[in-house]
Amino acid sequence: MDMITVELTEPTQGIGSTVELWGENISVAEIARRSGTISYEVLCHLKRAKRVYV
Repeated sequence: MDMITVELTEPTQGIGSTVELWGENISVAEIARRSGTISYEVLCHLKRAKRVYV
Protein backbone atom coordinates (compact mmCIF):
# COMPACT_ATOMS: atom_id res chain seq x y z
CA MET A 1 0.00 0.00 0.00
CA ASP A 2 1.26 3.49 -0.82
CA MET A 3 1.12 5.87 2.13
CA ILE A 4 2.76 9.04 3.36
CA THR A 5 2.62 10.73 6.75
CA VAL A 6 2.77 14.51 7.07
CA GLU A 7 3.17 16.12 10.49
CA LEU A 8 1.08 19.26 10.82
CA THR A 9 2.38 21.25 13.78
CA GLU A 10 0.26 24.40 13.64
CA PRO A 11 -3.20 24.25 15.30
CA THR A 12 -4.76 25.89 12.22
CA GLN A 13 -3.57 23.08 9.93
CA GLY A 14 -5.67 20.05 9.15
CA ILE A 15 -7.37 18.10 6.40
CA GLY A 16 -7.33 20.14 3.22
CA SER A 17 -4.25 22.17 4.18
CA THR A 18 -1.61 22.78 1.54
CA VAL A 19 1.74 21.11 2.32
CA GLU A 20 5.13 21.22 0.63
CA LEU A 21 6.87 17.86 0.36
CA TRP A 22 9.91 19.59 -1.14
CA GLY A 23 10.44 22.79 -3.02
CA GLU A 24 11.24 26.37 -2.00
CA ASN A 25 11.55 25.68 1.73
CA ILE A 26 13.14 22.21 1.78
CA SER A 27 15.00 20.34 -0.93
CA VAL A 28 14.42 16.75 -2.00
CA ALA A 29 18.05 16.12 -1.03
CA GLU A 30 17.26 17.17 2.55
CA ILE A 31 14.19 14.91 2.65
CA ALA A 32 16.33 12.04 1.39
CA ARG A 33 19.07 12.73 3.96
CA ARG A 34 16.53 12.72 6.80
CA SER A 35 15.07 9.47 5.42
CA GLY A 36 18.46 7.79 5.18
CA THR A 37 18.46 7.46 1.40
CA ILE A 38 19.29 9.42 -1.77
CA SER A 39 17.10 11.88 -3.66
CA TYR A 40 16.92 9.62 -6.74
CA GLU A 41 15.26 6.90 -4.66
CA VAL A 42 12.76 9.33 -3.14
CA LEU A 43 11.73 10.56 -6.58
CA CYS A 44 11.51 7.04 -8.02
CA HIS A 45 8.92 6.10 -5.40
CA LEU A 46 6.41 8.64 -6.73
CA LYS A 47 4.92 6.17 -9.20
CA ARG A 48 1.22 6.57 -8.51
CA ALA A 49 1.10 9.75 -6.44
CA LYS A 50 -1.33 12.41 -7.59
CA ARG A 51 0.68 15.46 -8.57
CA VAL A 52 -0.64 18.98 -8.17
CA TYR A 53 1.66 21.73 -9.42
CA VAL A 54 1.19 25.20 -7.98
